[in-house]
Amino acid sequence: MRYLISILLALLITACSASDNDYDNFIGFWVEGTPQFRSVATRANIVEINKQGDSFFINENYVYGDGNTIPMKKLTESQDLINGLSYNSEMLLGISNRVKFHDDEGYSSIGIFNTVFYRISKEEAEQIKNAVEECDEIERNRFFIPKEQNEKYKQRAKELPYCRIFW
Repeated sequence: MRYLISILLALLITACSASDNDYDNFIGFWVEGTPQFRSVATRANIVEINKQGDSFFINENYVYGDGNTIPMKKLTESQDLINGLSYNSEMLLGISNRVKFHDDEGYSSIGIFNTVFYRISKEEAEQIKNAVEECDEIERNRFFIPKEQNEKYKQRAKELPYCRIFW
């Protein structure tokens, strides 16, 4: 009887703990918002989560940041109330962010505090980063653009995602 209880207890603990493959779901690029609200976002807030060996790292601000990565800690529901990752945010003065994975509503997303991020490809992240850089360049030079080219640059700014220049 003891053996049966020991085996059942071991199976229960194994079933309740998150496997390493579950944590691999976090790896990739994530943009703030949802696919439905992408066109109205005012800032391209992209995070990148990567894995080096058995450790996970996050770049909180892939588009606007300097490329610094922050180490993450694995969380388990049995110890920390959620399965997921955690890191101390430099942007939020060292406050611990808990990152939880969701796979619902037809797309994968993660939650960091009350903010939802959905998965995008590396190519999409690079396109957004390049578009933001182009938008910033237009904004820096908009007062120096000759009047005859003004409309061309206004149109280009409207085409770029996350570009909100007020002319």
